[in-house]
Amino acid sequence: MKTDQTFPSWLVYGVPIVLWIYVYVEHVYGFLSKNGYREYGLIENLTAIILFVSIVYFIFCLKKMHSFCGKAWILTLILGATYFLGEEISWGHHIFNYTISDQWASINDQKEPTLHNLKGVWEIFFDNIPRQLLSAGVLIGGLLGWWKNRKADWPPEKTLRQLIPEGNTLFITVIAYLTYAPEKILEHVLSKMPNWLVIGNDAGELQECLLAFFIMLYAYNIREELSVRKRPSSQNP
Repeated sequence: MKTDQTFPSWLVYGVPIVLWIYVYVEHVYGFLSKNGYREYGLIENLTAIILFVSIVYFIFCLKKMHSFCGKAWILTLILGATYFLGEEISWGHHIFNYTISDQWASINDQKEPTLHNLKGVWEIFFDNIPRQLLSAGVLIGGLLGWWKNRKADWPPEKTLRQLIPEGNTLFITVIAYLTYAPEKILEHVLSKMPNWLVIGNDAGELQECLLAFFIMLYAYNIREELSVRKRPSSQNP
């Protein structure tokens, strides 16, 4: 039995598509600035805002969750989202412009107080592994949510069911995975790539924004699930 989807189509389908279109339009015309899209542009700032909202939702969920395992999982999500947000805003360096030591700057690719830009083996631990874990987690969560929406009583354990994303958020996962696809495919088809198709690192910023968007909807969904759980009992005779 298929259950109703929580999120409206304009949100889970429309927003990612609009963001994707915006990336190419901004890349060509540069409405905000010549290179306004990256670092200080709309997408990165939007990613930070989305992550902050996600953390707030997760904190509400932590207070409402009664299961120990559920609390542990939500706390893990809070720590992960905080790390994601902190790295995205360079731990406030973009905002407050504080100075960092020369020693730290010498081992950081962008001379910032970030961990994912560290050189050498540290890049594996603070960039590659977290990035791969996030990508795999979003994909698995999207697939589990899709299956949950097709099976009304799955999984039978209610706490576990509360912690599975909604099925229609799988589309966001797919779009996030496909951000590099147009450029990768067309470079093998066309003899010369049009400049407007070569967005390079901007695709990575878009992917991060979409992953953050998935996280926010996931956090909101858990909050709603925990709120709904209390209503049936009060309505029973």
